[in-house]
Amino acid sequence: MKYYPSSYTAFSLVELTLAMGVAAISLLAIFGLLATGVQINHTSIEQTASAEILTSVAADLRATPPTTNTSLQFGIIIPTNTTLFFDATGQSSRTLTSVSRYRMVVTFLPTSGRRTATRLDLRITWPAGADPANANTRASEMFVALDRN
Repeated sequence: MKYYPSSYTAFSLVELTLAMGVAAISLLAIFGLLATGVQINHTSIEQTASAEILTSVAADLRATPPTTNTSLQFGIIIPTNTTLFFDATGQSSRTLTSVSRYRMVVTFLPTSGRRTATRLDLRITWPAGADPANANTRASEMFVALDRN
């Protein structure tokens, strides 16, 4: 029986260095995108919450009977411009508090003297404490027409 010494195979130092370099560059790119992904996730959560608040206020105004001038859920007096503040759970308040996250301005648009729909603009901005006219303030907006005739 003849014995043949087995040849050992392994990676060279150059191959290991190149592999580690490729892995390091890939990880740097992934970690660089991580901050962007977190910011996009935060923005999408805020936009979703603001759209839900806009929808609930619009539904409340649409559900208000023509014989009543005050909305049932949020207490918005029709046709008086109103500012409401909302916290993270969607609870409304008339004043800015420490837990306020969103500011909604309800603006009734002028109508002619004829029988027309009551038109209004719902604009929600965040953060609530920031000036809504500031360019850095995030915002969502909805136009609503109410049949109050």
